[in-house]
Amino acid sequence: MTEQHGAAPSNDCGRALRIVDDAWSELRQAPGWGAQALNQRPSLFHVSFDSVQRRANRGRKLGAEIAQLDLASLPHDLALTVRLANLYAGRWAREDDWYGTVFDPAGVGFFGLFAPTPYCGGGVLSNVLVSMQKMALHDAADLDRYLAFVADFARLVREMVERTRGQAEGGTYMPQVQLVQTVPLLQGLQQRALAELQVVDARLPARVPPSFQAELTARLRDVAAAFDEFVALLGETHAQRAPETVGMAQYRDGPEIYAALIRQHTTLDLTARDVHAMGLDRMAQIRSDMQAARTEAGFSGSDQAWRESLDAQPRWRAANEEEVTRLFRVYIERIKPHLGAYFSFQPKAGHDAAALPDSLAGAMSFGFYDPPKADQPIGRYLYNARNLTQRGLFNLGALNYHELMPGHHLHFASQWENEGLHPLRANCFINAFNEGWAEYAATLAGEMGMYELPDERFGRLVMDAFLTCRLVVDTGMNALGWSLEQARVYMRENSFMSDAEIRSESVRYSCDIPAQSLAYKIGDVALMRLRTRMRDALGTKFDIRRFHDAVLRPGALPLNLVEAEVDRTIAQLAA
Repeated sequence: MTEQHGAAPSNDCGRALRIVDDAWSELRQAPGWGAQALNQRPSLFHVSFDSVQRRANRGRKLGAEIAQLDLASLPHDLALTVRLANLYAGRWAREDDWYGTVFDPAGVGFFGLFAPTPYCGGGVLSNVLVSMQKMALHDAADLDRYLAFVADFARLVREMVERTRGQAEGGTYMPQVQLVQTVPLLQGLQQRALAELQVVDARLPARVPPSFQAELTARLRDVAAAFDEFVALLGETHAQRAPETVGMAQYRDGPEIYAALIRQHTTLDLTARDVHAMGLDRMAQIRSDMQAARTEAGFSGSDQAWRESLDAQPRWRAANEEEVTRLFRVYIERIKPHLGAYFSFQPKAGHDAAALPDSLAGAMSFGFYDPPKADQPIGRYLYNARNLTQRGLFNLGALNYHELMPGHHLHFASQWENEGLHPLRANCFINAFNEGWAEYAATLAGEMGMYELPDERFGRLVMDAFLTCRLVVDTGMNALGWSLEQARVYMRENSFMSDAEIRSESVRYSCDIPAQSLAYKIGDVALMRLRTRMRDALGTKFDIRRFHDAVLRPGALPLNLVEAEVDRTIAQLAA
């Protein structure tokens, strides 16, 4: 794929293309990108301080080179790509300074406090195991490479151990509430690794060297030992000094880093107090909308009573993951005939839902969207079957439209398939855009009539309330002095989540990946505001498909650049 920029490159165009190619060569090494099938790699990635420092130096060099470019002289699409390269360069440039407090093992901008947590190192190790199960094993050379990757997996675990040890030496200890979740997570990952890294006969080539199984057994013992070291370290150091308090404010440079993470995850110049106030105001509106929905449905009780009533109804319960998947597919089929009226294009890749691996189900409240990639032709939402079989699924429609079509799947798959984008753009990951679009899509689904029943419309409001809670409690715990219990009380009053979900999610915000959760509603509100601007400016010329083109066709962008693209489209259509 090559950047589409029209005329032959000037000197600045040539330099700009080299810079974005350099940025892509760095980005593609991160484990979070679909281009990184293990069959194409000589080894696994590194998360040591030396590796982070190398990337930070490269980020500073790229930023200095970009500063020398005249972006106004570049073709429009190329200038956009350079601006994205500059965003990544700025992110990389500070990683070495932040390493003792937060780091980004997946390379997607999700800076986590501690390596052995579900959304930080735990998720990364889980994804590596999935990739290793997909490795081609056709001959003796492939088996040698596989053995090297097993050894490398143990090395990766030990690098996370060393970072955790270094944090403790610097006085940064995992809070008690995270620690009690972390040891079972590591033990589950250990059991899963020892089971899944064994090679079943069906994967083996016809001729297997006699030494293979013995060498694999020895290397698996080393994998087990690496996890044992991790668990032992937590017991020896963190367990004795683990604080009862949570949040970034208690750690070295925590307030400053959290303020930077707010700007990174929202791509807007917002403070913790700005976001917190926005959450409180939005929650008041949601509760008003819920009251109106109850009145429409003829339900006389409270919001919580309605939630409990719907939870108890057999029509909204699923006994097992097969029934959960079946309900996801009901919503997938419901929206299909209507997509053409709202979107001028759709991805070629299909989509579906499937259950999370057991090793992650105990630590993740919900799940995540897994986009299509070279070795996986469809996008999937991996859901927590344990969670969804224990409660009513009247909000599953909203979750489906957020995660699949027209949410994450439409965005990620169409971006990945767009051959007109430079690979840096085709693989771009901007949290405010990604989650903002998905939440916008869940709201749009309601405008499309996809929430046919009052129960489903209430389910959408319940999901909105849950995500809006994040604006309040994430900023509360990490910047504004809220205790964990204060945050949980607010969530019990407003999120409509179970106690188990509240326990898991509150730990995620305060001990795992702070500020990441702010992107959802901040991005949603920004996109709705831009749609209103375009509608008001164009009047009868407004076509929602053109708005969606303006937002989606360039791929993920920071929200200020999305605004510029929408304004550019308005000017073109108004002419």
